[in-house]
Amino acid sequence: MSTRKGIDVYNGTGKVDWKLVKEAGYDFAMIKSSEGHTLADRSMSENLTNAAAAGLHTGVYHWMHAVTTEEAAKEAEFFLNIIRGCKMEYPVALDVEQDTILRLPRDRLTDIVVAWCNQVRQAGYYTAVYANLNVLRNHLDWSRIKQFDLWLAQYHTQMSNEFPAAIWQHSSTGRVPGVKNGTGDVDLNLSFKEYPEIIRRGGFNNFPAAAPPEQADSPLSLDTSSKDMTPGEVYTVLARCKEKPEVTVTGRDVIRASEPRLDAKGRGWLIDVTALKPPVRHAHIQVRSKDETANCNFNVL
Repeated sequence: MSTRKGIDVYNGTGKVDWKLVKEAGYDFAMIKSSEGHTLADRSMSENLTNAAAAGLHTGVYHWMHAVTTEEAAKEAEFFLNIIRGCKMEYPVALDVEQDTILRLPRDRLTDIVVAWCNQVRQAGYYTAVYANLNVLRNHLDWSRIKQFDLWLAQYHTQMSNEFPAAIWQHSSTGRVPGVKNGTGDVDLNLSFKEYPEIIRRGGFNNFPAAAPPEQADSPLSLDTSSKDMTPGEVYTVLARCKEKPEVTVTGRDVIRASEPRLDAKGRGWLIDVTALKPPVRHAHIQVRSKDETANCNFNVL
């Protein structure tokens, strides 16, 4: 696993000379796309295009204002419209730091964050959550947030291992050639996952899915036959088969299942199952490939 250096920017950063950023040894950029359900960052398209042209890998982030799950859905729809068609080799992240949302009860804010992330993930995007230690400790339920990659904001010489992070924003006062003439503050980041490979192979972020894994025909199987879940939780089922399977849900008011996507590790197909808040508590999915079927039961507790 390699460590990559990156920066994150928004319209207020000003015009960036991405060629100089790349020459200074930076490999990726997280670029602001939007805020709330009405504000699109005016520099997003230019930054995405020019950063990629200079050889940097790119991702985007959305600054959340939602205080209800209904508003979260509205913000997710707005965000998805803005990034439609954009190919990005780094995650799309939800920025959780707005003062107004941090006044909400922990469970309610967690519901909102999970709702946004699930909607975006089910649209085919590799999703992450941006938060600092205070938010993670006091405002979010980590047991429900950890299903998404974490972009941790912690300005220190050593990253905390309290919450496993895939991206670490370690400074807000960096100096980088090409940004504010190399004399102004910019956020500095390190990433610890091979995101370009993961996202391309998995067919996320508007990339076509990789070719089905070359493997001998074998009986269809799922990685589990039964799973207990809590409302809002997402469990990813691994279906071991060569051809893309069909998924049928029994109990649509209990769980929701995504379209199968290729596993980046070549093991088969992944199906995200989301637990809802049901009037009944039992459901199952049936996965079919060719003439074979397999079932998985879900209990929402």
